[in-house]
Amino acid sequence: MSKASLDEQLAEELLDARVRRYYDEFPPSEKRLADLLLNFPGDITDYSASELCELANTSNAAASRFFRRIGYKDYNDARRQTREAKKWGAPLYQSHAQSSSDTPKNSSQIIDGHIQRELANLQRTLEGIDPNSLRDFAKAFHSSKRVMVLGYRNSRFLAEYFQRQLSLLRGDVTLHPGPAQSVAEELFDLGEGDLLIAIGMRRRTAILERTIDFAAQQGATVALIADPTAASLEKRVRWKFPCILHSTSAFDSYSSAMSVMTLLVNTALELDDKALDRLRRIENVHEQLAELHDNGVHVKHPGKL
Repeated sequence: MSKASLDEQLAEELLDARVRRYYDEFPPSEKRLADLLLNFPGDITDYSASELCELANTSNAAASRFFRRIGYKDYNDARRQTREAKKWGAPLYQSHAQSSSDTPKNSSQIIDGHIQRELANLQRTLEGIDPNSLRDFAKAFHSSKRVMVLGYRNSRFLAEYFQRQLSLLRGDVTLHPGPAQSVAEELFDLGEGDLLIAIGMRRRTAILERTIDFAAQQGATVALIADPTAASLEKRVRWKFPCILHSTSAFDSYSSAMSVMTLLVNTALELDDKALDRLRRIENVHEQLAELHDNGVHVKHPGKL
């Protein structure tokens, strides 16, 4: 692409799109700013350049290089474009990072702040999902030979939940890595016709990126469920489902990720009658075994799955 063509394309792209385009090129000092703006691009309209650098723990010089690298004349140029995006009502540009001075002081404020943050996370996450990607993923889930779900660290419990839900809809849905197993031993024969679902919330391990690259090289289809800081991984996968994780505390909130996985499972269920029949047969076995109890009383299936 010529420089003139690239300049024209960049002029049409908003801040978050530009950051994603150049994410792999940022040195650590600029990547900290990139991660902040991927989550809260609207913040540059409310902070000075120095204040934004302080939030991102980087220098003014690094910020200056950052904005020039992604096609802006300077910080103010990016600020003007983002201000217009907020006026248009772009959802991604409405939320803000919370500074320590904004921390709630009493229980009511803590609860209210938590509610507002959770609602914002859910809205931004679900509004960012492409309906076509949702349906394409669901179709590929049913048509793939094998489905493998992968997750490390905090993403592991999400992967366990997702694998369990998906396995109710079809057979041969596996969780990786298994206990006392290496990734190579389990995924060495990954190939065409297989689907790898990688869950990669921030503070990811390096092996996740290498596994995604390996799966793509082997011809497998890859879907990614991750937070916006996984910009470099998104370029390697067929479907991406970004989840906003921010909370009012030091710990991430995964409610948006759980909601996305529920949406994916429900869409897969609706698109295949065989999946619904499989669920019915599973419920029949539950009842035959009197397996599910509530306070010692066997609960028959109410008719709603």
